[in-house]
Amino acid sequence: MKNFLALMLFAGGFAAWYFYHQKQEISEGLVATQQQIADLEKVAGNKRGEFKAAESAMAIRAKIIARKDENKTLQTKLQTLNESRKTVEAEKLALLAAIRQKFIGRTLPMVLVTGRNLGQVRIMKVEEAAVTVATTSGVVKVLPNELPADLRGQFLYTF
Repeated sequence: MKNFLALMLFAGGFAAWYFYHQKQEISEGLVATQQQIADLEKVAGNKRGEFKAAESAMAIRAKIIARKDENKTLQTKLQTLNESRKTVEAEKLALLAAIRQKFIGRTLPMVLVTGRNLGQVRIMKVEEAAVTVATTSGVVKVLPNELPADLRGQFLYTF
């Protein structure tokens, strides 16, 4: 019986050592697994942040594309308006020239705003920059700002 008790004691000690050793391995494995889970959570958090940043970048890119399309539309409208403006300005200049041409050949008295009296003058040419008149002493170019207010209005000079 002594042998049996010694054997049981030995078997119990071996079993205790075996289970203690198994518990240590399981504890170390658990700690390592918890560390791996923590690392994976960090990586997942970083990936979530990258995903959110990429999502924001894609939203910004979509806005940029929309703004570019809007810009193209506005550029087209601006180009159309500029062409219309040029056409209207050309028509305006043509109408002004036609109206001013009606005065060519007329004779009228002219006193400039500076006080210079040109007497009876005959209108020879009416241009955007000046009015050319023939006086008894010769041909004179009169600038629009030298014309009296009533003649400036008749020749459609506006400042």
